[in-house]
Amino acid sequence: MKKVLWAGVLAFGLAASAGDAWAAQQASAQTAEHAEGRLSGATIFIIRHAEKTGTGRGLSSAGAMRAEAYATYFEHLKLDGRPVHIDSLVASTDSAKSARPRLTLEPLSGATGMPIIQPCSSGNIACLVHWLKAQPARQTTLISWHHSKIERILAALGVNQHDVLPNGRWPSDFFDWVIALHFDKSGHLVPGKAELLHEPMSVDNVVWDAMDHPTIHSSETEIVSGQSKH
Repeated sequence: MKKVLWAGVLAFGLAASAGDAWAAQQASAQTAEHAEGRLSGATIFIIRHAEKTGTGRGLSSAGAMRAEAYATYFEHLKLDGRPVHIDSLVASTDSAKSARPRLTLEPLSGATGMPIIQPCSSGNIACLVHWLKAQPARQTTLISWHHSKIERILAALGVNQHDVLPNGRWPSDFFDWVIALHFDKSGHLVPGKAELLHEPMSVDNVVWDAMDHPTIHSSETEIVSGQSKH
């Protein structure tokens, strides 16, 4: 009888040990999954959509040229001398008033074969941050959004907008900025790694050439507006 009882206790102990090991393994897996879902090692680039027309949902000719220039700029982008590999292209969902965030990324999407993901509407910043935190660790994401919402995106990511943007805001007439954010393995912003990048002249020159500019005649001071350089 004692042998039977001892065998039962031993079997129970082995089962408990196996159960504990399984529970520990599951907890470890959940911890790793949680780390991956919290911006672990993430790099996030944020741009505003390219120049717009006076009316309609699309880009102006200058905006279309900026979008085309992005295909080269982001494919060859380097930070601290190291090539940047973008894993995801993200834009706000199209609305009745604007498809510009998506249109800004379309040439880059076509050049790289990466799809444009549109997980959230422009005003739903909580949705965007939730999506970002659900991505795998060490993910590099390029976000194209409406400039009026970018300050809210920064705040939701725990970034002080005054540390990144002059006067803490993105002016309505600025299109050539790129925000770069780098997070550590715990998903915290790396100190000093919230940066404002200025796009190179190679991008701005292409855009400038596509724009209409006043023509100043050398023989007179009259400015004839609405004439293209081409």
